[in-house]
Amino acid sequence: MSQEKMDNALIDKTIDMRGRILGEAEKKATWILTKAEEEKKRIMEQTHKSIEGVIGSELRAVHDRIFGRAQLEGRRQLLEARMEVLNRVYDEAHEQIKAMAAGKRRGVDYSGSLIKLIAEADQAMGDDMYLVSANAKDLTYLKKNVGDISEAIGGKKITIKETPVDIIGGIIVSNPDGTKSMENTLERRLGVVNDRLQTEIAKKLGMI
Repeated sequence: MSQEKMDNALIDKTIDMRGRILGEAEKKATWILTKAEEEKKRIMEQTHKSIEGVIGSELRAVHDRIFGRAQLEGRRQLLEARMEVLNRVYDEAHEQIKAMAAGKRRGVDYSGSLIKLIAEADQAMGDDMYLVSANAKDLTYLKKNVGDISEAIGGKKITIKETPVDIIGGIIVSNPDGTKSMENTLERRLGVVNDRLQTEIAKKLGMI
């Protein structure tokens, strides 16, 4: 499985509902803006009648204050819509990677992907020896396949740490003296995708 396919299996497949949710976000954003415009129009109509007696700069000050209030309310509602969509996507993705790490996702070779994650860390770090940390379930698999892992990275020495770490899945790789390390966990990969998704949704909602 190529790195790109592995990333899709690990993360991007978990948010295949993204298009639908983004569509809902666009509809909600349009509705919010429409309501804000209607509210602004209503306030302005009432205000024009009530401030006819106000003279000069006072009239302009009242006008600007009311207009600004309507704009702020619309922006606040857009921000709330954005956070709602992001939270829904993230929560669903989080549950999907938990299922994958537990071996409950058909068609995803999660155990095999652990070796690929270590190989990816080796490419980034370029050392001759590595210490590998993982959760309790994955440590069992890694200890049984140290030879395959070493072969995948050109015969370099691999030591699997005994103490498990509290992560959903994936691995943490460091060199023996601890001067280099790479967190190649499912949580971190999800975080990268979530950051990208925040930008996409912000664009859809007209926030950037």
